[in-house]
Amino acid sequence: MGMFEMSDSDVADWRQKCRDLVADRVDGEEVLAAAGFRQGGASVSYAASKAQLGGLVYGGIKMLRKKKAGGLPDKVMLAVTPNRVRAFKLGFRGRDHKLGDEVASWDRTGLKANADRSGAMTALTLESPEGDQATLVGISVKDDPVSQELISVLSTGQ
Repeated sequence: MGMFEMSDSDVADWRQKCRDLVADRVDGEEVLAAAGFRQGGASVSYAASKAQLGGLVYGGIKMLRKKKAGGLPDKVMLAVTPNRVRAFKLGFRGRDHKLGDEVASWDRTGLKANADRSGAMTALTLESPEGDQATLVGISVKDDPVSQELISVLSTGQ
């Protein structure tokens, strides 16, 4: 198993940790899937910082990343229930996730979810009936089974 691969038991553990983390924050609804996501474009930010292009360029890249993510924070935990998709600010305390305030919530009725594998990772784009849009990638450095499960649940409309 490679450095960034997860065993089946690791996947099951992380899946359950994510679901447990949001369980008391979804108004009693069943959690169909939950996973950590982040704004895309981290490699561009990294390259800009290594190239020492200056704070203005780095700040501009950060602003574009946030805009593409629909204004969501750098890291979020998405929770899918039968009726809603909720986004919570996500932080870390050591190796554990720390769930912050709810930063967005969408009714699943009319919500479009598209997965695009054109880059290095699968990007999830959520689009509300009002036209609001957020594009995110899984929290890991490559596609992981927990975020892919959430994308599948949204893409298939389960």
